[in-house]
Amino acid sequence: MPNQERIEQLEAFKIKERFILDHWEDREVESSSERIIEQMRTEVLRFADFLINQLRAEVPNLQELVQTFFTEWDNENFTQDETEFIVEVEYEAMRIAGVKIDDLLI
Repeated sequence: MPNQERIEQLEAFKIKERFILDHWEDREVESSSERIIEQMRTEVLRFADFLINQLRAEVPNLQELVQTFFTEWDNENFTQDETEFIVEVEYEAMRIAGVKIDDLLI
């Protein structure tokens, strides 16, 4: 898939509603506070923007850059459940960008 098409799909990904009550119930965990959920949404948007910027720049090492992104990610404000939820949402963005999820250490 060409980068421009990936970018368009990532832009569409960004406007989807995430972390709503039904999603929490599906995970069988208690919903976080609205403040934390907003921070979680911000993290997902930040990651999507990161991917879009890398695709626009046509970087040859996207896989490595994504690994570095997660290695340097400061997720101390989130619980383990919240972190896992964020990453699971970001899997969709990674698939769109062509990142090999199984090759990442998160």
